[in-house]
Amino acid sequence: MINSVSFNVCQHELRLKLKNNSLWLLFALMQLLLAVALWTSWQQYQHSQQLQHTSQAMVEEQWNAQPDRHPHRVAHFGHFAFRPPSALSYFDVGVNSWVGHSVFLEAHKQNSANFASDSHGSTLLRFSELSVANLLLLVWPLLLIVMAFSSISGERQAGTLKQLISIGVQFKHILIGKGFAYWLLSMGFLVPVFVATILVALAGDTAFTSDVLTRIALLFMSYALYCLFWVVLILVCSCLTSAPKQSLNVLITIWFVLTILTPRAVADIAEHLYPHKNANDLALAVKLDVRKVGNSHNPDDPHFNSFKQSVLAQYGVSDVADLPINYRGLVMQEGERITAEIYQRHADTQLAQFAAQQAFVARFYWLNPYLAIRDFSMAVSASDQRHFFDFERQAEQHRYERTQQLNKLHTEEVHFHNDRDQRVSASFWQQFSAFEYTNPTLGWSLQGLWLAVLAPLLSLIVLIFVLARGPLQRKAVVYA
Repeated sequence: MINSVSFNVCQHELRLKLKNNSLWLLFALMQLLLAVALWTSWQQYQHSQQLQHTSQAMVEEQWNAQPDRHPHRVAHFGHFAFRPPSALSYFDVGVNSWVGHSVFLEAHKQNSANFASDSHGSTLLRFSELSVANLLLLVWPLLLIVMAFSSISGERQAGTLKQLISIGVQFKHILIGKGFAYWLLSMGFLVPVFVATILVALAGDTAFTSDVLTRIALLFMSYALYCLFWVVLILVCSCLTSAPKQSLNVLITIWFVLTILTPRAVADIAEHLYPHKNANDLALAVKLDVRKVGNSHNPDDPHFNSFKQSVLAQYGVSDVADLPINYRGLVMQEGERITAEIYQRHADTQLAQFAAQQAFVARFYWLNPYLAIRDFSMAVSASDQRHFFDFERQAEQHRYERTQQLNKLHTEEVHFHNDRDQRVSASFWQQFSAFEYTNPTLGWSLQGLWLAVLAPLLSLIVLIFVLARGPLQRKAVVYA
């Protein structure tokens, strides 16, 4: 595809750009800004990782240090689950600045993550974060526009395009040579960033696994594709405009629409079309539904009256005092089961709304590769909202299992008579497993992202098809 003529055009274009001191300065400043972003993100990552480890160890120590207590009091004493930072969150911060990192786990209640934004809908908006991903997504396209906006229109205005065509140079070879030159400049810009990312990963406490290396490779390929999209788009605009100034104005407008205006507008529309409850409204809805089903603290509750009769029939006795186990512990188990089921039903509804919001955003991947690469980058870096919701799911599962284990102790180790004044041995607290967040696999992270990969590729193919078509080339030649 790249013949000797295209290669010569590429070499000529690279020499011209490398002689431009202003572009060298912009390039150096951008690399410096990326280095600052990577360093600050890495420092924040290390701080978060250390804080998570020390905090989780502290709450486990507090749990194990409890004296002899009644199991139900221990259930209300509670526990904490802390969310560790993902292995590549220093590359792409994602939604980490918008969501919480710890959950208080207690009986009868599902708490939201602490220090979370009131509206998770904000997770679709990421404009002010100083991260490597945001700089590559937002700032580098601007530098490409500065370097390449006059690639065709400038040649046309200077008269060199007509001279090249008159001596037999085909227009497509000019386009290929110039496009390859700017893509090589992009690779020269991306490679140091990803080399630094790998070095940082090697220097970290987290093991540098094949999973991490694969994620970094996928990120590099996605950003290389993103750069190629902008190179081709710039060439198309430069061909269609009659003057460099006009080309620059059009490209800046396109950049603003794709990277600033569209993401915000699409996120707001998605949240309006598929609204979700905030944390307080969700907790209230769960509480009201629990009251409708059964209140474990109300001795005259119809559901638990029926539950009592079924338990008495099961053990063949006429009074709860005659049961071989503690009836109050059974009531706590049943109440926890009801609460957990109702909460899960509401949580599933919430997750369905968030999934609908994301699906709505995904419809615009075809028109805006920025959205596709942004979401793909967050998913591969394990810093998107799906990974946050997975943490909340694992924390809730741990809360439920721990609470039911305490209720089982209440049922089997505490006698029904004089229930409240009894204690169980502190040695039981040592038998509870600590919370350990299981990081999702790469396959899980990539679920449902086929459109985020396919849409930019097809958009790029369409642009290349437009660029290679005779009408566009004839129009550019006519301008010349």
